[in-house]
Amino acid sequence: MPVASEFGVESLAYVGIRAVLSLCSVLLLGALALRFVVLRRYAGPDADVLRAASDVQLARWIDGLGVVAVVATFARLGAQHAAVFGADVKPSAESLSTLLFRAGWGRSWWVAIASAATVTWLAPRLRSATPSHWAAASAAVLVFAATQPWSGHPAAAAMPLLAIAAQLVHIIGAGGWIGSLALLTFVSVPAAIRIGSDGGGDPDLRVAALLRAFSPTALLFAAFLGVTGLATAWVNLGGVAALWQSPYGRTLLVKLSLLAIVAGTGLYNWRRVLPSLGAPSGSAALRRSSLVELGAGLLVLLVSSMLVATPMPSE
Repeated sequence: MPVASEFGVESLAYVGIRAVLSLCSVLLLGALALRFVVLRRYAGPDADVLRAASDVQLARWIDGLGVVAVVATFARLGAQHAAVFGADVKPSAESLSTLLFRAGWGRSWWVAIASAATVTWLAPRLRSATPSHWAAASAAVLVFAATQPWSGHPAAAAMPLLAIAAQLVHIIGAGGWIGSLALLTFVSVPAAIRIGSDGGGDPDLRVAALLRAFSPTALLFAAFLGVTGLATAWVNLGGVAALWQSPYGRTLLVKLSLLAIVAGTGLYNWRRVLPSLGAPSGSAALRRSSLVELGAGLLVLLVSSMLVATPMPSE
């Protein structure tokens, strides 16, 4: 199979496509974590109203993310074709057949496009809050998330199923922590404030109760992220020296530095912002610190998209 020198998996365009797919996975998983974990723990005022309002907005987010995932998955097919056959080679029946039917990458692509399309098809039906629709959408999201490690380094590991499972737990950790924070910030917190503007109780009390429901779950998902990330890094590096002696290790150091910013901001929210909630100043501080945490998290996803295409020290 010919290999192009002008365009490869480390090309900026390909990194961008992988970053979009990672963002879709993290936010879709975050939507599920917010609905099934955080909002179920919510014990503040107007719980049923807040959950119903969040459900409507979450369905819209899932719909939009599903569409983006479908488009990005097709874009990834084009990028893979350019990386394998050359950017100047037009797709043909033969070249597409080689990618999609004669290689392991093609199997993961078919599963990715099918699961993303399923999410898009189910999303409008989620507004009815039917449990079976949410269960089916959850399964489709998990399958879509699993296709990312399936087409990356874990698939080439000595024990691929174990490596793919560990990376999937890693992605679930990112979704449950960063993804649910994003949806909490852009969906549930505004919903809590809108309820107050419609004549309900104090919106700051609802925001405070939301963060109290979120914080313990964020710690749990962050633990999933940290444990699986450290284990995977140790296996891939083969030794501490590779952290600064290999491109893979140096890229990993950048990711770890950004994760430290995310974790530090989360710690600040827990120790400083959470006790101040219940007043307007506390809610404003939460919005500011959450945006910092989410910005650093977005950079982590971008660096991770570069990392999966970087040769490991053993290669």
